[in-house]
Amino acid sequence: MTRCDTRAALEPVVQVLRAAGFWAYPLYSEDGRWLVACDTEAGRVDVRIGSDGYLVEVWDVSPGLFFDEEDERRRMIRERLARMTLTRLVETIRSAPLAPGEELLSDAWWDEQEHGVGVRLSTEIPFSAGSMLPDVVSSLLEQLDELLTRIEARLLD
Repeated sequence: MTRCDTRAALEPVVQVLRAAGFWAYPLYSEDGRWLVACDTEAGRVDVRIGSDGYLVEVWDVSPGLFFDEEDERRRMIRERLARMTLTRLVETIRSAPLAPGEELLSDAWWDEQEHGVGVRLSTEIPFSAGSMLPDVVSSLLEQLDELLTRIEARLLD
């Protein structure tokens, strides 16, 4: 599929998300692919053409996990410990069975600029289910918030 074909194939995604109240816009990404992006209060949404449907990713960073720590040295130690713990925690989450309707954790990281946890969830839906995109996005954003909260709680223990 050419770049023009990909952009044209994503136009219905823009329309269905805008109709549902999302601020959706086409974007040519850094990796040289067209996608539909949405910036929401609950996180960022990217929709691309996947292998056999629409690849929907939601992600967000929860900034300043340890900013309440007044001692900078202690804050840096807690951040380093969080980075190390996050790796093991992500493996535990990935190996746990999924609940019905729960989507796969595709990535979690410590964001150095924001000093907090970043999480990405993704799923692929068939092209024929394009009208369901707003519901899929809303569900993923809810799961993203729950997962970020759960990860932060474990890191703060």
